[in-house]
Amino acid sequence: MAAILARMVAPCFELFAQETETAMTAASPKMPMPNPFYRCAGPNCGLLKRSTDRWWLMWTSFGEYNRPLLYLCPWDEEIAAREGTLHVCGELCAQKLQSQYMGNVRENDLRRSTG
Repeated sequence: MAAILARMVAPCFELFAQETETAMTAASPKMPMPNPFYRCAGPNCGLLKRSTDRWWLMWTSFGEYNRPLLYLCPWDEEIAAREGTLHVCGELCAQKLQSQYMGNVRENDLRRSTG
């Protein structure tokens, strides 16, 4: 009985595997899809962005001056989708993140000079 059941079910699993593989291939685009939902990165905020909000974007890099740099710009969908970009709901959250960034830079400078 088990052998008969296994023979009946096997084609279904094979068909499912083929459909899933095709669907996964077709659904995986070359470029990652942008996230339609953004949450504020501000400390203790987490506000969800709506389409009419005027949000800001922040990111850091180790720029051409061989020093850590902090960038801030008005909302841009292309920049928002980039890895490492922080989504910020407004001035207060941007100020909090800037303060954290400045504290981290100073702390790292002190560690390097004393260590």
